[in-house]
Amino acid sequence: MFSGVALKRAAVVSVQAFGGFQRLRLRSDVQGFSAGAKVQLLLPSDDMRTYTPISSPDGMVLLGWMHAGGPGARWMSSARSGDELPFVGPQRSLSLDAGPVLLVGDETSVAVAAAFAAERPGQVHAVIQSEAASDVRAAAESVGLRQVDVVARGDTAVTVDAVEARLSTSPDAVVALTGGSELVVGVRDALRRAGVRNIKTKTYWTPGRAGLD
Repeated sequence: MFSGVALKRAAVVSVQAFGGFQRLRLRSDVQGFSAGAKVQLLLPSDDMRTYTPISSPDGMVLLGWMHAGGPGARWMSSARSGDELPFVGPQRSLSLDAGPVLLVGDETSVAVAAAFAAERPGQVHAVIQSEAASDVRAAAESVGLRQVDVVARGDTAVTVDAVEARLSTSPDAVVALTGGSELVVGVRDALRRAGVRNIKTKTYWTPGRAGLD
């Protein structure tokens, strides 16, 4: 899987649950990576899963959505302080031009929104589709993401309304669409019909398939 690639190692420092989210702080010698980067973890099950790291003084923070299921969620739910695991990265994944960001997505998008918020204080607002609004807000607060709207999952019209409302006060913001493929495609097409052009997309998962890049 990682043939010919030098693996780094990280140790779990702390684990904390926020409703359906699990936040892990990892100690490693990886520092100075840009927001939107990715790390690929080699799990004890020998599965590989990709996460968006949030920079921290002694390494990085990962935020996982447990209801996604699969090997990644199972590993996060059983992770304990002191556990070690190999990984590759951080590597470039989502790159955005300098300036304000309006990040739209689902529960798997909270971490990338927080990563950009840490790098661009006061310039990042998130619109998250979820049926677990209190969980999203608690998890977002735990990783420093304080500007977040939560709308109903699958409600493209309300999502577009929220985006347009934010763009009315920050017209130069890039709209970054992340998360599940159905959300990304549906909201992208609706925004284009509404005349929004400054859009970037990054699909993290597709129903019935393992996690994407």
